[in-house]
Amino acid sequence: MMVKLNLGCGNDKRSGYINIDVREDVKPDLVVDLEEEFLRRFADGSVDEIFAKDFIEHLSWRLVKAFLKDCFRVLKRGGRMFIQTPDLEAICKTCVFNPNYRFGELEGFEGISFWIYGAQDYKENLHKCGFTIPTLKRLLEEIGFKVISISNDGGSNIVCWVEKPTGS
Repeated sequence: MMVKLNLGCGNDKRSGYINIDVREDVKPDLVVDLEEEFLRRFADGSVDEIFAKDFIEHLSWRLVKAFLKDCFRVLKRGGRMFIQTPDLEAICKTCVFNPNYRFGELEGFEGISFWIYGAQDYKENLHKCGFTIPTLKRLLEEIGFKVISISNDGGSNIVCWVEKPTGS
């Protein structure tokens, strides 16, 4: 049986995944404060895939490296991880060249702040760390991941697939 984790799932529950979130009200399969507990409930080399869409930016910048090391620990050899996180380079370029940026009803500093710091519409929904493509790639490689692909999604996000090498 394949073990696949969907971290910080919110309302994006995925079939075939263990959907994990800190909020009980979104009814995840597993309620865990990943910033406090990391993936300690999972044994070394026990996970086939980790899906981390719009999640790692919600971890403290002081903890994100240790958290990603824990992801590496739980992945099986050849296991893969998907990461989507805001692309601060793309966001900063937009902020500089379009200071009246509009995000829905929000414009100017409010639209920019929403984009950089998160919606802040519930306690956990704020951004605590940020990445550019080069900084995320370097961090992942330092941990030991093989970066399969990393790019901007054509908008404001970095999308990335990494793998735990089979020799790890």
